Amino acid sequence: MRHETVDLIFDAAIEVFAESGFDQAKMDDIVKAAGVAKGTIYYHFKSKEELFVGLMNEGVQKLIDRARRNMELHASPTDQLLGLVENQIRFYVQNGKLAKLLLSEAFGTKTRQLQFRIKIGEYLQLIEKVIDEGNRIGEFRVRHVPEAASAIFGAASVVVLQKLYSMDELDPARIERDIPPMIETVRHMVMCGMKDSSWR
Repeated sequence: MRHETVDLIFDAAIEVFAESGFDQAKMDDIVKAAGVAKGTIYYHFKSKEELFVGLMNEGVQKLIDRARRNMELHASPTDQLLGLVENQIRFYVQNGKLAKLLLSEAFGTKTRQLQFRIKIGEYLQLIEKVIDEGNRIGEFRVRHVPEAASAIFGAASVVVLQKLYSMDELDPARIERDIPPMIETVRHMVMCGMKDSSWR
């Protein structure tokens, strides 16, 4: 899915879906925006639904790949978890239109919901792995690991989406200034929960 032509199609699809929404978006508009032949897009994707699912999977996979690389930079579970939070927030900010699509349009058809849950499940497993290791060595005190992982993912997602949706037009300079307080807030909330003995 990393072929240059597919990347062009995905970039165009993000713009068209973000502008029109999934239901109103037309494959012809994506073809035009991508600058490819109509047959080319249908060679890779049989329908608008299949294109959106592919786009969604590609987007989450990029988040997962970045998270894995980030985890390799840190030794302790605490630093890994803090890195995951920062990485997710920065990824959403840097891919604002994609982030809004993933978390607003992904709950459409049953196929879309299933694919989204599978891919997000892969990301949540990374968070769970870090929490499990933190519990094992005594850095964390978390009783409900899957629920904690979901809460961390949700907090990092919503804090960015709230900022994105509060703007009529995306203001890169403004949102860039807001990154540090978003990271600090979610990190503080997460670490308070990870080390709270009342979770046991």
